[in-house]
Amino acid sequence: MQRVFHFLTLPRVIGLYFFLFCLVAVQNYLLGYGNYNNYLMFAKPFHNLLLNKSIYGLHPELYNDNYKYSPTFAWLMGPFYYLPVWFGVILWNLLNTVVLLAGVWMYLSDEKDPANQRRIALLIIILEALITAQNLQSNNLIVGAMLLGLYHLRNERVWQAAFFFVLCAFIKFYGVAAAGFFLFYPKKPQFILAMLVWTVLLALAPLTLIPPASLIAEYEEWFRLVVEVKLGLQVSVMGIAEAWFGMAKTDANYRIVEAVGATLFLLPFLRFGLWQDRLFQRRMIAYFFLFMIVFNKMAESPTYVMAVTGVALWWITLDTPSELDKLLLILVIVFTSLSPTDIFPHAVKKYFFQPYNIKAVPCILVWARVQYQIWMQQNTTRPRLQPAS
Repeated sequence: MQRVFHFLTLPRVIGLYFFLFCLVAVQNYLLGYGNYNNYLMFAKPFHNLLLNKSIYGLHPELYNDNYKYSPTFAWLMGPFYYLPVWFGVILWNLLNTVVLLAGVWMYLSDEKDPANQRRIALLIIILEALITAQNLQSNNLIVGAMLLGLYHLRNERVWQAAFFFVLCAFIKFYGVAAAGFFLFYPKKPQFILAMLVWTVLLALAPLTLIPPASLIAEYEEWFRLVVEVKLGLQVSVMGIAEAWFGMAKTDANYRIVEAVGATLFLLPFLRFGLWQDRLFQRRMIAYFFLFMIVFNKMAESPTYVMAVTGVALWWITLDTPSELDKLLLILVIVFTSLSPTDIFPHAVKKYFFQPYNIKAVPCILVWARVQYQIWMQQNTTRPRLQPAS
């Protein structure tokens, strides 16, 4: 195992990402329409924008399923509409891969040994990122964009940071929540202004194709879908509470669990004296990536690239991991990232892992560990690094 780790240098790990993620894109295309429908749902709504028709509702001539994303995302995906499907599928996975790699690369740029830290983080993330790529989902792009936003925010480039956060908002709402970390950094008024400007610009971008009345109607429908969206597989605290303890599936119960999770996440912000502490900031960001999934009633397997990215960011903060920390990382790799794969018998996955939401358990344990470390942390403020040129 040690030889394999040494063999996987950073350039080889990056090459592995490109190879595997292109490979699964080709595999999905060759397996047929049902395996690349997610891509069609991203690329083909642009057709309806061109015709000034609603992008929402069923459009079986274009794709199967309801489009649940913003009009802006449909507009941004315009170039993919014109590509051959086989090429578009590959390019879509490549785009997600590039943004994810860029996010990890830039976010870890000021570590003591950035090359090694990048390699470790990417190796921790790779299996979950591959699951997302196999499903042709946008989660790798979202995670990368959030990390790029946090990197620029840290370096006081508020306009670049705001762009990435707002971009996330128009794809998946929860991505914009990372913008809340502006509280840790200077230029707060400028950042708020940048967020408003980018929101307006991207929101109005589809006006290049459809009239204002149609755009307003599309946003109204999008907001309605977001509010009324059906629950996902609940691979989260909610799913565990139901499967293990018999909690009833009610909105009231979900709100209680969400409120508990949000309270536990927000309480460490009361440690105002640590806001400028670099270690505290990094731990809170790792904690945030975990929280967004383990307390998400819509969480499903392809979304776990965000939670496992949180695990990777937490691991990087550990100068000397304890035996407990090492055990938790092993549990994440085995029971979160490998549990959906064929290394486990089908019966184990079907009758144990899936119904009992085992995939979520290691990430919840890491979430608890990070919270403990945040509360136990003393003020270790280091001289603030100058913004990168």
